[in-house]
Amino acid sequence: MDGFRGDSSEGTALDEGMFDLWLECVRQGRADLIQRRYDEAEKKAVCERFFMGDRAYALRVCMVLWVEAVKIAEKVGVPNALVDEGFERCILRSQDAGTPWRLVKLSEDYLAGLARIISENAYVGEASPVFVKFQRYVRVHLYEPLTLEDIAEALRISKSHLSHTIKKETGETVHKWILKEKIGMAKLMLSRKSYCMNEIWNPLGFCSQSHFAKCFRQITGMTPSQFRTETKFLF
Repeated sequence: MDGFRGDSSEGTALDEGMFDLWLECVRQGRADLIQRRYDEAEKKAVCERFFMGDRAYALRVCMVLWVEAVKIAEKVGVPNALVDEGFERCILRSQDAGTPWRLVKLSEDYLAGLARIISENAYVGEASPVFVKFQRYVRVHLYEPLTLEDIAEALRISKSHLSHTIKKETGETVHKWILKEKIGMAKLMLSRKSYCMNEIWNPLGFCSQSHFAKCFRQITGMTPSQFRTETKFLF
């Protein structure tokens, strides 16, 4: 995220990464990741190291974060009334947030709420109910085996109807769309150095690291290692 203090130390890079990850989670509608990716001790450490008790600076950074999140919501088509209401409420609550830590917690709550709105509303009016249900089902069950048969049964529609709907609305097969969701999750995990490769590809259901690397390159145009080296999420 641009506009932060120009300290090139590793600690500062790690701290900026948390906020960048939160924005990426907003873009993907992943409120669950915003709230569970870091524990309270990690978030407090980021807050103390990054803001050093400077409430005014923390507010400026959080404002940048909120505005960027609003831009994401507007870009994916969330109704303006929902966006404006949430932003105004966040601004009002910030007046009572007297410390950097309370501003960070406010930001976490606001971005998680916006991610939920994006997940629930981004496709309203643009996608069919079948696609919306399909997307939500896949995201909830991403770490489980996902087959066309199982998803169609869960959604109570035929396999052919599901396949036709996803192809018509996304241009992708069901398998390809699921693969893109898995690679999107892998990118989030790769952006945090605490995850080794085995902790990424295995839970996501890839049969081997080489299979994961092949699929990752197919979707992104680079290997997982290249992505980890080049990404700005340095944590």
